[in-house]
This record gives sequence, C-alpha cells and structure tokens, in this order.
Amino acid sequence: MDSHALAPTPRKTLPHLLAVASPTTELGQFAREALWMANERDLDLVLAVREVPRLHAKLSGIETNDDIAEFAKRWNITLVPWRSAKDLEAIVNGWTTRRPARVLLGPRGIRFVKPGLTPSLHAKLLTAARNQGIDVSVDTSSAITNAPTFGFTWRTDRKGPWYHAYVLSALAVSLAAVLVNWLDGIISAETLGMTFLTAVVYSAVTYGMAAAIFTVALSLAPYNYFFIEPKFVLDLSTPEDVLTIIIFLVVAGITSNLSGNLRRQADRAKRQAQESRALFQLTRDMAIAENTEAIFRAIVEQCNDVFECDAVLLTPFTGGGQSALAMASVQARTAALQTVYPPAASLTRQEIEAARWCYANGEPAGLGAAQFADMHFFMQPMHTSDGVVAVLALKNIPAEIVSQIGFSRLISSICRLAAIAVERTLRMQELENARVVSQTEGLRSALLSAISHDFGTPLASIIGSASSMLSYGATYSQEVNQDLLETILEEAERLSRFVKNVLQMTRLEAGALVPRLQWADVEDLVSTSLDSAHRRLNNYEIYADITDKLPLVHVDFVLMESVMVNILDNAAKYAAEGSPIQITAKRLGDDVIIDITDQGRGIAGEDLGAVFDKFYRARARDRTIAGTGLGLAICKGIIEAHDGSIEALSEGLDHGTTIRIRLPVKTPPEIDVAEV
Repeated sequence: MDSHALAPTPRKTLPHLLAVASPTTELGQFAREALWMANERDLDLVLAVREVPRLHAKLSGIETNDDIAEFAKRWNITLVPWRSAKDLEAIVNGWTTRRPARVLLGPRGIRFVKPGLTPSLHAKLLTAARNQGIDVSVDTSSAITNAPTFGFTWRTDRKGPWYHAYVLSALAVSLAAVLVNWLDGIISAETLGMTFLTAVVYSAVTYGMAAAIFTVALSLAPYNYFFIEPKFVLDLSTPEDVLTIIIFLVVAGITSNLSGNLRRQADRAKRQAQESRALFQLTRDMAIAENTEAIFRAIVEQCNDVFECDAVLLTPFTGGGQSALAMASVQARTAALQTVYPPAASLTRQEIEAARWCYANGEPAGLGAAQFADMHFFMQPMHTSDGVVAVLALKNIPAEIVSQIGFSRLISSICRLAAIAVERTLRMQELENARVVSQTEGLRSALLSAISHDFGTPLASIIGSASSMLSYGATYSQEVNQDLLETILEEAERLSRFVKNVLQMTRLEAGALVPRLQWADVEDLVSTSLDSAHRRLNNYEIYADITDKLPLVHVDFVLMESVMVNILDNAAKYAAEGSPIQITAKRLGDDVIIDITDQGRGIAGEDLGAVFDKFYRARARDRTIAGTGLGLAICKGIIEAHDGSIEALSEGLDHGTTIRIRLPVKTPPEIDVAEV
C-alpha cells in the first residue's frame, strides 16, 4: 500500500471529518465511532492511520496495514496512510485546500511501548486544529486499557485488585511445589520442572505477563534450591537453568498474548451483543407501543436498563400538549423544551440550561463532553433529517460507563432510533391537530350552509304567510287564511325538526345521548311514528305489513320514534306525491327487521355508504330539497346506541330506496311483559 497515495473520495463535494489514529487493538471500534459521527453530521469520512511493520502489528495484536485497507474498502472510507510526523504535517498543510469540518483524534500511546498516537503528535494535531478554528474531538470512548505494552499483554483483567493475581499465582506455585515434593524420587528432577510450567501457564492465561514473570521467578527459585542437586544451594548459572528460564518466559509471553487477544475479542463480541440486544429491544418496544406515552416509556426504560441511570426525555411542547416542531425558529423550540417523560421527573435550572444548549447546538453535553463536563449527567440530542427533535438526559450515570468503549456509538444509535419514533409521534400530533381543525372548519362551513339555506326557507315561508295575514287577512277568504295558517304550522314543524336534529347530533357527538330503554311493541312504534308524521305523509299512500307476534324490542321509545319520523320524512322528500311508501316489520334470525321503502329517486351504488355521513347532502350540493343532511346520521347514531344497525338499499337511480333497521331480539322478564 502506497503510504502517500490518497484513495478515491466517494463524495468529494461534501465536507469531511478527518479521523487520525495509530493502529491499536480497538482501531476498528475507533473507525466505527468516526463513521457514526460523520453520518450524524452528513460528512464524508477520511481516516488517516499510521502504517506499522507487519511483525510489529502481529506481536502487538493490532490491525495490519492490509486489515486497515480491507476495513476502509468495506465501509467506503477514504484511507490516508502515514508513517511519520512529516506525513501528518503534510496532511495539516493540506487543510488550506480541503479543510475538514471536524477532526477526531484517536487514543494516545507511546511508540514502540504502547499503541496509539504519541503525546507529542496528539498535542500538535490538537493545537493545529484549534488554531485554524476547526472543531476537534478527542476519542475517549475507545481508550485502550488492556492494550499490549512492548508487545505484551501485561494484565488481562483489571476489574479486581492488582494483588489478587500475585496471591493466586503464589498459591498455584505452592500447589505445584507440593506435587513435585510428592513425586520427588519417583520421577526425575528434570522432568518435575515441567510441573511448575503449569503454574506459569495458569498465571499467564488468567492474569497476564506481569503475573507470569512473577510466577516464573517464584517457581524456578525453590525448584532449583530444593529439588536440583546440589540441594539447598541456589545456582541458576548453568546452561540448563538459563534455557529453562528462557522457555518459561517464552511460554508465558505467548500464552499471555493469546489470552489477552482472546479476552479482547470476547469483550468486543460481548459489547456488540449488548448493543444489538439493546437496539433490538428498543425497536421492538417502540414498534408495539400503542400511544405516544408508551413510546416515551420504552425509550426511557431501555436507557435506564442499559446505562444504569435515570433517563429523562425532553421535547419542545407548547401549552395544551401541542407540538412546537412547526415553530419557525430554533430559539422558539428551544424555549419550549420541557420534560415529557417521566412526568414526575424534575431537572434543576442548570440541567435545563444544559438541555437547551444541547438542543440548540445539536452537541452532547455533560460527562465526557466539552460543555458542562463537571456535571453528573450526560445529554444527547436526537437528530433527524429535519434537525434536533428531542434531548435524552441520562442523570446519575456512572462516569465509567460514559468512558466505556462504544458508549458514544451506542447512545447515538439509541437516540437515532428514538428520534425517529419521537418525530413520528410529534408529527402525528400535528397531523391530528390539522385534521381536527380542517374537519371542524368543514363542519362549520357545512352547518352554516345548512342553516343559511334550510333554516332560511321555512322562516321565509312563515314570515311571508304571517305578514300576508297581518296586512291583508281581513280581505282574504276563510279558505286562504286557513291555507296560510297551515303553511305557517308546517314550516314551523319543519324548522323544529331541523333544530331538533342539530341538537341531537350535538348530544350524540358529546356522548350525552343515553337511551332510556323500555320494552316496546313494534306495531305501536310504527303506529305512533305515522301519527307524528301524518301531516308530511298526507299526499302519499302508506302501506304497513307487520308480522304477527313479533318479539318486543328493548328501545328508547321516544328516540326510536324520532328515527322513524326522520326516515319517513326523507321518503316523502324524495318520492313523488301520490307514490306508495311501504313499511315492513319481520323477524330474521336474532334480529327484528324494519324496512321503510319509497319509490323515489334512489341512490347510486357508490353513495350508499355515504348517506349516513354528517352533512352528506351539503357536500353533494343537493340543495333542491330542504334538509340539513343530519337526519340519517342521527338515525345511525341512535340505532347503534341500541346495539343495532342501519343500512340503505337501492338498485340505483330512479329505482327507489329502502332504509333497513336491525334491532337485536332480547328476552324480557315476565313482569315487564305483563306491564307492556
């Protein structure tokens, strides 16, 4: 690989993020962190990595140049290899022509001792970036605590106290010495020396090179003193003793390095499994969430479980729970930022200030970040294509978790998924609010149209008839005055029905219309309804066919009478005078069926389902016949309140219409039957 050749840039037109590192055991993790950071900011990624000899890479357990090139090719990353400080200076000088939007520096180390950028190079790059006004970040999440030093893994497990390794190694040597003492005289002393090698291997595998060297010294000294002739004399100067020491040290070094590499791979696999499990569970919980609160709860609970903290979600809201995402300025949304989940969570003034800074700037705040680093919390903005939609605050989060390998990438992944869910819920709120406003405006417009036309027509007839009688009543014959009075009465009754329909629809929508159920006979219901509508039906032929011994129905008699009158009034509106209107009542299975059939204009097939919508006539602009378009909608609401159903049947235009009512058959108590 040419150390000075710049690989093709996938998106040269975009600003880029420059990540500078020296190969370490966690270079892949560092590159993934840089890739996530670049993707979040929509930047191209340029990865500058120092080349190291293959043998040095193998001994140190770090990625070779070929491994790095393969990784960059797989993730479509621009790779810039460098070998010395001069190469880095050339890269820095090139910022004048292609300036990075951000610089990310990898972990520090000591060349030939511990992998990573040397302190001097690290300081030079940091100073150069800041002098040119370039945003710079220092990678702390992928700091290498178990990296090989001088090519050896000195300590494999840093969780427990350091002295445990030496105490337990000494115990292993003691057990080996007991075994050698028991076998002394049975097996040759030279062969028994291999017994101590098991203690060395145990110490190297479990605790690392440092404990293994201690074990070598602790093993060979007593072995030479107690079991090698001349006994009770410590002499390690013979070639055999030197060879034994060299073999023990070589075995310790190889074993500790293999063990360290396996542990690092196991830790990496464990971290990736934890990240995958956390993201899967969060995705699943958000997918099955039934409402906004359930989504918020899933985000907070998952963060509490993964990061061992108290998570709080903040989003921009205005009074009444309305989303403020539609606000024009970021300042307005920032000012509206407040806690949404958990509802009982409380933040101090400084925490609110940090959350608003995080929201306004789109950058993390708190532990491990540049801003508010002395606070005991971590805040991560939730980015979407439209900007920041929320802030996730992790209160009381342990500092060691923030500094763990992969924390930055995991919290970014969680927030990316959560941001999509939060944005979706907030957008759904906005859409629902817009829908309600649009629907309200539509209903208001339709109602005003109905009132202006359908209320105005009968009022005009009433006023005209009444004014004629007042002005010329004395000159009119008795028949003319009678006609005018009947007109006033009919139009007043029609206006009363219109007002009653509007009030009933209002009560239905408010849930205030509760049927007062009683047992009623269907024949009585039909007869009473015909009496109430007799004026409207005077010029029609009415036929009633009611099956004998129909079961009683459990209904609110007054409301059902209103339903029947509305349907009969509709039939009279759309049928020619003198045409028949048929009322049929029968039992069909577990229902009582009431059909009201007219020979009017009929209904087109595509409109059969819409006739029960509010203001359907207003939307259809059918203004030749008076009415508000509420009658059938009210009928549907009342019938459904009785656990029944209503439907319109028609073979098409000019073929008449049948309105069918279905009421469930119920068995009344004997005492109620006696009362009926």
